[in-house]
Amino acid sequence: MNRVVRGWVASIGVVTLSACAQPAMNDITEISVERDCFGCATGSLLVLRRDGTATLSVVGKSRHATQSSSASATLRLEDFDALVKLAAAKGFFQMQDSYEAADVQDGAWVTTRVRGGARDKFVVHRNAAGPEALKQLEAAIAALQARIPFVPDRR
Repeated sequence: MNRVVRGWVASIGVVTLSACAQPAMNDITEISVERDCFGCATGSLLVLRRDGTATLSVVGKSRHATQSSSASATLRLEDFDALVKLAAAKGFFQMQDSYEAADVQDGAWVTTRVRGGARDKFVVHRNAAGPEALKQLEAAIAALQARIPFVPDRR
């Protein structure tokens, strides 16, 4: 095999491997972030879906006399796809399932989940433990949440 053909075959192998390592963007159907802590007055669950729906649930706690509520909104596909690309670029699918500071047994926790097709990856962290890439992804999700005009659901 000459040098040009070997180089071409090697290039195809690298492209194929990198394509396999990253999920297909349209395969991801849902991104969610759940936040809570034992002492918090409320917890929250944000769910963003490829189909354009977004829901935000606030979970009240009887020990704090807080109420639960939910709200819905429409999500732009471009915004959802941007988060999927960011998750892949930040290595979300290669992260550990859990990050916790060894000296902290309790505290605030966040679960970020990306799923679709055969994939269902979640990463849990307590007290802001974990890689910078996870924090950047969560910040991007929070920034998008702040821009979404949620409408309270009627009961």
